[in-house]
Amino acid sequence: MSVNHLNFDLTKTFEQSVEETEIPERTGEIKKVHIVEKLKSIGVNLEDVVLGNFDQIGEISARKNRDPRSELYKTKGAFFRPNYERGILIYHLIKEFKLKSFLEIGFGRGYVTACAALAMNEMGEGGQITTVDPALSEEGLNNLASSFPKDFFSNVNFVKGMSQEYLPSLNQNFDMIYIDGDHRYSAVKSDWENCKDKYNKFLLFDDYHLPGKDQKDIHCSNLIDQIQDDSKELIIMDRRIFLDDRGYTDEEIDYGQVLLTKA
Repeated sequence: MSVNHLNFDLTKTFEQSVEETEIPERTGEIKKVHIVEKLKSIGVNLEDVVLGNFDQIGEISARKNRDPRSELYKTKGAFFRPNYERGILIYHLIKEFKLKSFLEIGFGRGYVTACAALAMNEMGEGGQITTVDPALSEEGLNNLASSFPKDFFSNVNFVKGMSQEYLPSLNQNFDMIYIDGDHRYSAVKSDWENCKDKYNKFLLFDDYHLPGKDQKDIHCSNLIDQIQDDSKELIIMDRRIFLDDRGYTDEEIDYGQVLLTKA
């Protein structure tokens, strides 16, 4: 597969803006819904969800290794599924609402792109996916593609570049946008500002945490809490459908992804 190279180098100016930007406090004032209830609300029958499809995609592009020094490594095993439910949600939003265009900021290892491609391939109606990430490489994409049927990613436009530079150049809207790039406040704010007028139906943010847990350079919640949108909802997910071998209850999961929906 080929990569559309955008040779932008914003590292110096962007790092500077991160240091100078004041980060607002999180409020945690947000509607919450469980991933199972959200799927039901959009018409998904959970008995029809083929978990094996997402497990197969995740095995290639999302499975993570546990720290060998951890107790879970000893008692539960070396690997775990990190929030495969995000792929289930995106797949069903595309299919239930017949979305034709999808923009992803932050390709990572390709899990979400593959789940979106699966949905669009099954619909067979010429949908288009664009994913932008500064770390994309042709070698990595070819390795990924070798695990999927031929032409599985034929409707994907891979863009190597910084979203902060690429997005302002876009003169099109997308039915759905997924923001999962740089999680520092200035980066998330920039992605939001560049995308808020470019989505037709859905915008989904990754990695929202309710107040109480702080992680270095992860400020998605700080930005999301500032957005005034009545549709804004935190979808509680991460091993709520797949087995959670950590043994966490629903009440212990205080994080997930935030969905904005246009009427």
